[in-house]
Amino acid sequence: MHGRGRGGPGRAALSRIARRRLLPIGSALYLAVIFGVMLWRGVSIEPQWVVLALLLIALAVGRGKQFIFDWLPFLVLFLAYEMMRGFAAKTGFAPHDVGALETWLFDGHLPGLWLQQAIYRPAQIMLWDWLAMGFYFMHFALPIAVGFIFWLRDRERYWRFMGALLLMSFLAFVFYLFFPSAPPWHQYPGEVHKIIDETIRKWGVAYYVSPVYTNVNPNQFAAFPSLHAAYPALAAVYAWGYARWLALALAG
Repeated sequence: MHGRGRGGPGRAALSRIARRRLLPIGSALYLAVIFGVMLWRGVSIEPQWVVLALLLIALAVGRGKQFIFDWLPFLVLFLAYEMMRGFAAKTGFAPHDVGALETWLFDGHLPGLWLQQAIYRPAQIMLWDWLAMGFYFMHFALPIAVGFIFWLRDRERYWRFMGALLLMSFLAFVFYLFFPSAPPWHQYPGEVHKIIDETIRKWGVAYYVSPVYTNVNPNQFAAFPSLHAAYPALAAVYAWGYARWLALALAG
């Protein structure tokens, strides 16, 4: 009895450590399945669906109320940013030609156009087209998932990261207001393919996007700075001191 008593607390401590380590891994696998099914079934991976999926995990670990308290302000502020985003295209400022700068930097070549000419096949969907579409739709879901891992393990890091994410979004909005920039497909119509749209069309899936986004005026002149690159980069910076393998994966 005495030996069993000494082993009890030790086993309990090991069990807590195992749960603490396995929870982020299990959560990541769960989200990978959820997001994979959404992409396969043609459902846009939007912030509200990501947060709903995370809420189920929070409920499973008994932290549902805390999750709602911590995540609801973030979701409301981000949706407010999405609602305002279309106004940046109505300021009347002429869009800047970022392609000219890229051409100068890359010795007369436009990187996006050069890459499409090298590997894009209009008649078929290639493996890299699927990968590009997956990364495109996951550009915001992955940082939110990283924020959730922070929330599970270190709420202070979570608050710092989410604050930085929102600050970066609103600073980008201000930049779009006063320095709109046209993307390559807008500057070079007929030459640069919108691969995501063409891949979905060739796939034959009617992609579902929530009305809250279809009714919001998109900003076609928000090519720079690119939040598709900035969100994962910010997540990588914050993940570096927590899990370097995660930071390297996000940077990749």
